[in-house]
Amino acid sequence: MRVVVLGAGEVGTHIGQELSAAGNEVILVDRASEALHRAEEQLDALTLKGDVTHWAVLETAEVDRADLVVAVTGSDDANVVAAALSAKLGARRAVARVDDPSFYRTGGGLERGVLGIHSLMCASRLVSEELLRLVEQLDAKYVGNFCGNAVQVTLMPVALNGPLVGQSAAELKLPKGVTATAAVRDAALRPVADLNRLEVDDAVILSGKPLAVAAAVQQLRGSQEPRRAVVVGGGDVGFQLCQMLSSSAKRVQVIERDRARCEMLSEALRDVEVIHGDGTNISRLRDEHVESADYLAAVTPADEVNLMVSLLAADIGVPQAFSLVHRPGYASVYAHLGIYGTAGPHDVIAKMVRWLRPQRGALATEPLPGTGHHLFEFQVGERIGKPLTVAELSLPAEALVVGVAREGKNVPLGSAARIHAHDYLVIAAPVTAARELEKRVARAGGKA
Repeated sequence: MRVVVLGAGEVGTHIGQELSAAGNEVILVDRASEALHRAEEQLDALTLKGDVTHWAVLETAEVDRADLVVAVTGSDDANVVAAALSAKLGARRAVARVDDPSFYRTGGGLERGVLGIHSLMCASRLVSEELLRLVEQLDAKYVGNFCGNAVQVTLMPVALNGPLVGQSAAELKLPKGVTATAAVRDAALRPVADLNRLEVDDAVILSGKPLAVAAAVQQLRGSQEPRRAVVVGGGDVGFQLCQMLSSSAKRVQVIERDRARCEMLSEALRDVEVIHGDGTNISRLRDEHVESADYLAAVTPADEVNLMVSLLAADIGVPQAFSLVHRPGYASVYAHLGIYGTAGPHDVIAKMVRWLRPQRGALATEPLPGTGHHLFEFQVGERIGKPLTVAELSLPAEALVVGVAREGKNVPLGSAARIHAHDYLVIAAPVTAARELEKRVARAGGKA
């Protein structure tokens, strides 16, 4: 596969490294010679010096022959122009990083079809979505985002004295946008209709819109009090994370040192307590009784500050700290110091680029803990003809569809659900059935 990466900064170089290591032909373009020299030391790629918004530079890079063009310079405007020009020149697929949330019409981290660009990626939203996923794993056995983060699949355990005990898996009362798609008993995956009465140590697979699934997880935690969250840093990531958390946590507090930003946050986040202060001041943290929080997320613009806040939180007794990591490779520093649960723009953008690149077969594969199954994601092709029911897909034995997305939105599963061309499917199946699963999806019109 031929990939042109526009921008040789930390994110562009990180993406180039991953794609080059996977055997792709990578061309890296940047106007700064120093950036290109640094990149050449880190990855096996061709480099080209030039302005990525100029026709001549893109033509020299032969974007018309590219399977994928990724615009990730430090300028939103340049990325939009470069991706749009690349699409116009004939790139098979062009994507751009645009970090200004106000540019987007939707609330997700991915948006399609703007100015001929296949997809726009908002790093702050993608990082916020990843941090929310990590938070949910405090209560679930597994949480995975699929279909460009349009679908979340969560494995929710049935706990002693919890609300799931004795319930029918097929008749659970769940928030709108969430479906119980399967259940697990004795390490075996089963249709929800097979378990009329859930027992302790069973688990239920929930699928749906990420925010709705997060609300369902809190609902099904049991008699425990809703969690209290503290967010340090009220920038774009902190703002969006607070919005997400406020729908499920009992109490969300954000600590921000800039007074003007605090005033904006107070106006926009009515259900969040905004505190003007320094999150690295341990006296301030104790004054706000941060030690009683269930978790803390450090999401300021500085890695050193986030690391310090995370260490202080652990020192005063916060059970779990999550952190925004800006520099590639810096997460290992956190892990070395005992701080896990990190997310960074380089990783979330690279993951999205891997998902967006044209490819055959499964778009994603992840093991489903406690079972012999994996979760496989496929996109349905044009050959499907008329919409099919899930049963008409004729999947292998023990394979279950647990998630569907269409045009960037979750599609609720149920008896009336139909599979259309270009839909994304998340299928739980035994690892041994992977090859047969690809064949069956391809036979139904999939890209396998």
